[in-house]
Amino acid sequence: MATIKSYVKQYLKWREEQKEKELAEKEAHVTWYKTKMGSPEKIKNFTKKDLHKLIEGLWVFELWPNKTYFVNKLITDNGLNKLKTAFINLLYSEQPIARKWDDFRRSIKWMGPSILSEILTSVFPHRYGIMSRKPLNVLPYLGFLTEKETKNCSSCYASGRDYENFMETLQKVKEELKNNGLPKADYIDVYLFTSYLFEHVFELNFKRDKTTAIKSALGTKEIREITNHSEAEFILLKLGQLLGYDTYSPDRNKDAYGQKLEELISVDAVPQFTTPAISDAIRNIDVIWFEDEFPVCCFEVEHTTGVTTGLLRLYQTSQLNTKLFVIAPADVLKKFEIEMSKIPFRKIKNRYIFRSYQDLATFYYLAENYTKSKSDFFKE
Repeated sequence: MATIKSYVKQYLKWREEQKEKELAEKEAHVTWYKTKMGSPEKIKNFTKKDLHKLIEGLWVFELWPNKTYFVNKLITDNGLNKLKTAFINLLYSEQPIARKWDDFRRSIKWMGPSILSEILTSVFPHRYGIMSRKPLNVLPYLGFLTEKETKNCSSCYASGRDYENFMETLQKVKEELKNNGLPKADYIDVYLFTSYLFEHVFELNFKRDKTTAIKSALGTKEIREITNHSEAEFILLKLGQLLGYDTYSPDRNKDAYGQKLEELISVDAVPQFTTPAISDAIRNIDVIWFEDEFPVCCFEVEHTTGVTTGLLRLYQTSQLNTKLFVIAPADVLKKFEIEMSKIPFRKIKNRYIFRSYQDLATFYYLAENYTKSKSDFFKE
């Protein structure tokens, strides 16, 4: 493939300019995994400190702001011994990878496809590859994946079979690297190559839903005001796209401004992060923005209903370390402030954020205008 050949050439030149810094980082990364997870016996000696080091060093987790909170959540909800057993089965069982993948996902909470695949790749770089937002966003540009295939793989519920299909594609990329200047390329090299394209060639850092999603968001007819619940959800979903988040809403069958909400939803189902009761509460929140499979912002729209119901639903997610928003007409602010003085909301009142319909519309305009200007400036 002539196109990928030219990209590989660019990448190799860039890597040379880095004075092999990237190779040194790769070596250190692989060495740590060999030392700590290179055999079942080594995993049996895995400590809480090792788990912190694992999470802190994940490439796919580099933007996650509170890694200590995440590690504590992993241990609280799973237990360190259960995690070690699951790691041993994932890495060293004789079962097919699809079966091991699905077994791990069923037994361990809070570890999604990107984390799982990086652990596999770091221990066995010649056998497995990383299935995360960077390669998933880049592969369509290289002609290796369709929009639909990418969506299946990027889902929080990506199955073992989805991972197998992804690996079939990634193997083709690895062969291209081997044939065009990297004869000893492994799947970590494939990840570093796609990361380079993601950041330096296609500049996708703020377009994680791909160019088509951004263009879709910009294709909306002018929005002059928000007049009902569905319109507020619509704007939140559009805004999430513009800011590069994955978006979720249970109200996929609703429509606003002549468009179905389902067209703006990139996450079809909320993953089982915690207990079924809390998962059910999360599932019913009006709009959620996800970043690398974790909920970053949760929004409850209060148009005609009382504020209390939405606040309670958000309260159920307080342990997930997300931002909690109430979106409503401006005259609801007084009700919101009254509720903030009551139990249980006052315990976490600093976590709640009230924004009016006008605040939301204004922010949407700013994000839309910025994205249009950026697109025009870079001729995207």
